[in-house]
Amino acid sequence: MAAYTSPAVVIDNGSYTTKAGFASEDLPSLVFNSNYMINPETQAVIIGDEELEANCQNEVMTLLDNNSLIYNFDNIVHNWQYVYDNIDNHNPIDPKEYPLVLTEQSWNTSKNKITTCQIAFENLEVPIFSLVKTPIAQLYRAGKSTGLVIDIGSSVTSVTPILDGIIQQKSTYHSKYAGDFLNLHVLNYLQNKAPIDHLIPSKFHNRASESFKNYYTSHNILQEYKNLTISYQTKHYKLYNSDEYLDITDQRNCLENLFDPTLNKLSNITIPEPTLDKPSSHGLTNLVFLALKNLEASLLPTTNDSTAQNKFARFIEIFKELLSNVLITGGTSSANGLPDHIINDLRALTQKYFPNYPFSYAVQQIRPNNTENAEIWDRQFGAWLGACNLASMLNDNNEDSNSAKIALDNWFITKADYEELGEDLIVEKFK
Repeated sequence: MAAYTSPAVVIDNGSYTTKAGFASEDLPSLVFNSNYMINPETQAVIIGDEELEANCQNEVMTLLDNNSLIYNFDNIVHNWQYVYDNIDNHNPIDPKEYPLVLTEQSWNTSKNKITTCQIAFENLEVPIFSLVKTPIAQLYRAGKSTGLVIDIGSSVTSVTPILDGIIQQKSTYHSKYAGDFLNLHVLNYLQNKAPIDHLIPSKFHNRASESFKNYYTSHNILQEYKNLTISYQTKHYKLYNSDEYLDITDQRNCLENLFDPTLNKLSNITIPEPTLDKPSSHGLTNLVFLALKNLEASLLPTTNDSTAQNKFARFIEIFKELLSNVLITGGTSSANGLPDHIINDLRALTQKYFPNYPFSYAVQQIRPNNTENAEIWDRQFGAWLGACNLASMLNDNNEDSNSAKIALDNWFITKADYEELGEDLIVEKFK
């Protein structure tokens, strides 16, 4: 099979930002807010950070739900079209001429996959398409096929064990205790110090919609404040339109709310007590514990014969490899000290709850081998970069390589195959 000559367009839709670019690029050429507006007079869809601020009188709307899944399929196509219109140094390209790769959460539904493919092939008319699971892409980017992916994003924190490139779905858990949850604690703190309008630039006071003010507060003020707080860059935060400063020293434990969501109370919000039958009710450390215990239950032999001994040895081997390849990723994971906190908790956890297995010494974090900036980029853009690595296999024109065929057989659907086989092919290929 001949390799494709055009590089794939790769889009990673996060609930906070959309990352997009050609698979041949080192970093995404477009990083923009995933929210959008609709002009009430023209019904035109408004996308892009500057465009949202210029039209602040309109309502701000979302594309992804609280589980970081696309729910607004009527308008997601405008997000993707924005990419095609701007990806080439803000010059448009024709979707019919480029393969398309999108990322998806591992808990995405079959219905969502089918709808996504329909839009890709029928609205955009792309020639070839793939859905790549976010944790697989992140681990692939790190050069591993087995590992424990801990992804702390904006709306979701997830824990995903991956063995030999296969996600262990029954041992994969996610919760809403992520970056947006930390924002609620920051907002709660700030509201006790100053009216929230004091934090918003005066140019928005009289003309901006309430949803825009909420959006701006979350995506600018709370994000900036949170970054300062959890990165230990400063002790004070300056209010907009004022010479007043807020002392942020007592907010340095902000990250602890990820580990114990019930630690600090929130105004007008009740945090449910965690229960064993609801993994999503737990903080980060317990989420990891539940994932490992569930994986242990699925891998441990139930008999004592010779076959069981071999299975037990294999179980030990798998857990050692898994825990020696812990990938901590996602935008919120860049917080100062957070990865070390997670690794220390994981070591203590294995010593306490898995005392009969030699695991604790094996716990190690996967780190990039190059620069500090590369580590930051891998956390921010890991899913996009990993999806690019997979997509680039389509362009491998080495006669001795089988990469293009492997990619097409395993990860991609052509428009012709879609038209011939339809939904059954989508569910099977992207299961």
